[in-house]
Amino acid sequence: MGIRQPNFRWKLDPRTRLALGALGIVAVLMTGKTVPLAVALGLLCAGLLLFRMARPWIRSLKMLLPLVGLVFVISIISFDADAALMLSLRLLNLLTLSFLFFHGMDPEDLGQSLRQTGVPYEFCFILTTSLRYVPFMGTRIRRIVDAQRSRGIDLRPRLRNAPHFAALFMPLLVQSFVLSEQLAMAMESRGFARKGRTLRRVYRISLREYWAMGLALGLLVVYGVWGKGLWG
Repeated sequence: MGIRQPNFRWKLDPRTRLALGALGIVAVLMTGKTVPLAVALGLLCAGLLLFRMARPWIRSLKMLLPLVGLVFVISIISFDADAALMLSLRLLNLLTLSFLFFHGMDPEDLGQSLRQTGVPYEFCFILTTSLRYVPFMGTRIRRIVDAQRSRGIDLRPRLRNAPHFAALFMPLLVQSFVLSEQLAMAMESRGFARKGRTLRRVYRISLREYWAMGLALGLLVVYGVWGKGLWG
């Protein structure tokens, strides 16, 4: 049985989700204080609960928390505890925000909608391919880790396992080269350079979505003008 997707995903145009997500990322990057970042994280968690995305987000934390922890350790060595906590919260906010807006988005819909807007096809293809290959490479990494673990090679993220990481990176590098060659052959066989491509469907941004993007932009401007003390 497939995972039930939130209804709002099918109501928002991919370009609307991209714009709202970008505005949210800008707001997070503008904030440089721990308390506002903690409040923002709480609001994002409420949004995850509201749109029934908490469970997949919790599963993704297995990969996100080591990255956040690494940033905290490096920051506390380079700066102080307050700066380390602020940077870690900012990163966690950015990752959660990206998950909220872009999880489950069909890369094909995003690429086609941007192309309809006038973005060059080459850029849309690069974006679509990148979004498709990120989860695909994640699956490959898990398979390599499982295969090496069956051979007795421990690849868990521990300092003592650092010499073993070559057993992960070398097969992954080889598979990346193979995938790139297969992609190049597929592009050539299907006439990648051909002109006059058509769209499978027409994407339309509703008036309500324009209002939502305008409201979000206005709130961002107000936050930037009124809340300077939050990141100063």
